[in-house]
Amino acid sequence: MVVVTPNDVAAGWRPLSDAEALAAAGLIAEAVTLLTVTVPGFDSKDVGVARLVVSRMVRRVMKNPDGYRIRNESIDDYTEGGTVDSALSTGELYASTDELGWLGVRAAGPRAFEIRPRS
Repeated sequence: MVVVTPNDVAAGWRPLSDAEALAAAGLIAEAVTLLTVTVPGFDSKDVGVARLVVSRMVRRVMKNPDGYRIRNESIDDYTEGGTVDSALSTGELYASTDELGWLGVRAAGPRAFEIRPRS
């Protein structure tokens, strides 16, 4: 079983408040569940890679919990803000294509000019 803690999420980012650590624990449980149903044999994957993927999934949500695509804040005549990176802008908990690849999941379907040898 893959064990990821809020400290793993904080280690690659910043210290978490008590409330954020509690939220991270819930998101970690969701991420592990999603990966368990998405990645065959997830529990037997390299623990370091699995921990990295789960931590990155949780950080994406925690960095942009409201899913802003563009965020501007105005105070008098001063405007601060801009667009949010597309990896963060969904606000959803997901594993990227690269992260799934690290866990051994191939993209669906053959690619152009791909030759698959018979086994």
